[in-house]
Amino acid sequence: MENRRAILISLICLLVSVVLISAYVQVKRQSLTSEFGEEVSVVVATRPIPEYGIIREDMVEVVEVFKNFRQPQAAVSIADVVGKASYVPVYGGEQLVLTKLITQEGKPVLDRQLAKDLRAVTLPIAQRNGVGKLIRPGNRIDILASINYEDPSTGEVVFEIKTVAQNMLVLATGKNIQNDVPSYVRPEMLEIVSNKFADEKRKDYVGGTDRLISSRPTDDYSSITLQASPDDAEKLLLISSKFGDGRIYFTLRNSADQQAYPVATVLLDDVLGPDSDYGRSKQKPPEPPEPTPPRFQDNVGGRDVPVK
Repeated sequence: MENRRAILISLICLLVSVVLISAYVQVKRQSLTSEFGEEVSVVVATRPIPEYGIIREDMVEVVEVFKNFRQPQAAVSIADVVGKASYVPVYGGEQLVLTKLITQEGKPVLDRQLAKDLRAVTLPIAQRNGVGKLIRPGNRIDILASINYEDPSTGEVVFEIKTVAQNMLVLATGKNIQNDVPSYVRPEMLEIVSNKFADEKRKDYVGGTDRLISSRPTDDYSSITLQASPDDAEKLLLISSKFGDGRIYFTLRNSADQQAYPVATVLLDDVLGPDSDYGRSKQKPPEPPEPTPPRFQDNVGGRDVPVK
């Protein structure tokens, strides 16, 4: 009996302690938030990041800090910093500020821009099938295949357009890699270039700065490198090997639209319809009616002869 009473008293004391501690923590939190603001999420480095070092997922984490302690332009999502490079060295525990990040180091490496478990695949591209070569690294595209084959059941040639892959990230056009950083130019060299091309008004020159844009997008590329899943890479290479590179078409989509839509396969019959010459050529004449069987038969010489 006395043991039960002691246990009961201990539980009551524990409960009172928990309530008091919880109330104390709540009061202290309210006091801190009223002085320093509510808690917000920020991205901090878990280890030192060298200058121009590429940021990976294992180098950063999201922590909660008071709003007044959050630095201006501090990143709030890991996706905002992964794949970029730090313009200055970053210490462990330091907040990652977007103004101190650049999209790539001076010598970009393609494999560091690939998402985990995805692959880079390169396909030929031309103006007729590549949106006039207006596609740039960082764009999102869909891939369509124009194929024809013989229907094994009917022997007819089937023409169709199939959307093979959607929302594929363009990593590079030719050797122009996504997030390529302009090269550094010495001030004295910049002055020489400025004087030499002042009359020509070169479009690839940016005056009044210490940098010369060396990676200006051009349309002289003949290949495009995409980020694809292993399954999509196999599909693209199969179509390219089976039907040729000319049967693959690229369509540009808004980078903000990353949703995959259900797209039905389009057949030539769907486009031309039954009223076209092609549609009428495929229409079979109606089957002739079967002859009416005779109502009576006569036996002539041991054979049944129909009687009309």
